[in-house]
Amino acid sequence: MTALVAVLALAALVSITAQRTLVPWVTQLAIAGAIVGVVLHDRLPPVDPALILFVFLPGLLFEAAFNLEWRELRRNAVAVLLLATVGVALTTVLSAGLVHVVLAVELPAAILFGAAVAATDPVAVVATFRRLGVPARMRNLIEAESLLNDGTGVVLFSVALAVTTSHSLSASTVALDLLRLTGGGVALGAVIGVGVSRLTGFIDEPQVELTLTALAAYGGYLAGDALHVSGILCVVTAGAVIGNYGRSHHMSARTRDAVEVVWDYVAFVLNSAVFVLIGAAVPLRLLWAQLPLVVAGAAIVLLARAVTVYALLNLIRRVTRTPAAWQHLLVWGGLRGAVAVALVLSLPASLPQADTIRALVYGVVLGTIVVQGSTIVPLTRRLLRIPPAPA
Repeated sequence: MTALVAVLALAALVSITAQRTLVPWVTQLAIAGAIVGVVLHDRLPPVDPALILFVFLPGLLFEAAFNLEWRELRRNAVAVLLLATVGVALTTVLSAGLVHVVLAVELPAAILFGAAVAATDPVAVVATFRRLGVPARMRNLIEAESLLNDGTGVVLFSVALAVTTSHSLSASTVALDLLRLTGGGVALGAVIGVGVSRLTGFIDEPQVELTLTALAAYGGYLAGDALHVSGILCVVTAGAVIGNYGRSHHMSARTRDAVEVVWDYVAFVLNSAVFVLIGAAVPLRLLWAQLPLVVAGAAIVLLARAVTVYALLNLIRRVTRTPAAWQHLLVWGGLRGAVAVALVLSLPASLPQADTIRALVYGVVLGTIVVQGSTIVPLTRRLLRIPPAPA
């Protein structure tokens, strides 16, 4: 309880100060968490990956998916699907290959590293875009890609870990696992989303309908896990269906207001807690001891992200018409966060080069949040020609 009060107080303080600076509040929270981690290093309990995957992630994913605008998503659909599928695979392969060749990391460990950092977490970027008045389609593109690539990234990491720890898996088995996890997660989420949406049409009790959305988020995640499909893709699909179909067709005005306000606050609390935890969980002493390796790993991931975004979006430029400035922001705004930390924490201790993978992933997460997160405001203003805010 003391920890929760401390996180809320820190979040409120940082949110107030962030309004007067160019550094997003989640970036400041991660820095504050890192300071706490250094000061209280011996007294902090280890971060349980289940805490991130089962407590924080479903709520954050549901809230973001619930607020996705279908009109903009339809315009971005081709780019989002390509980046969240082929893009995740390409980022994984490029990151793994370069880390293996340049940094001499063993190939199985390099593949796990590439899969862990393939998914993006642009919470700080999306909040900044809203504040600066960036076009809605641009915000939708970066947020929708992140929601889907969280699911595909976790699926790819799970399969890579299974292949690494069990050498008997065939290519056909891996392909079927990928299809089952992704397709099953989307199908289950669609069923839950439509079911909850229809059910709310027979009720006009905001508290009950809000509870149903919470069941869709957390119950959907648990159902996906129990049925051995992607719980993340289940939550994202359910949230998008309820937000774009259930909200407009089956919710009364007072229910919509209640659901939007409550989930907005839930996302604020969860984001605050998860970014403080990320900062506190990063072993700065380990990163400092392997600083050249960590910096090189972060540069490799940024290069892989750049190659992926520019290659894929220019391949379909006649369909998507994504401006070059937006592509630059997609590259620089591709932060890594909670998903990468949870995945690397779930690695078995007996895995060869596990410490190296952890150091590289922590370095990428902290580096993107601090360096790219703190510079996204001036870069956005420069690329989109947004005038500075009046003093």
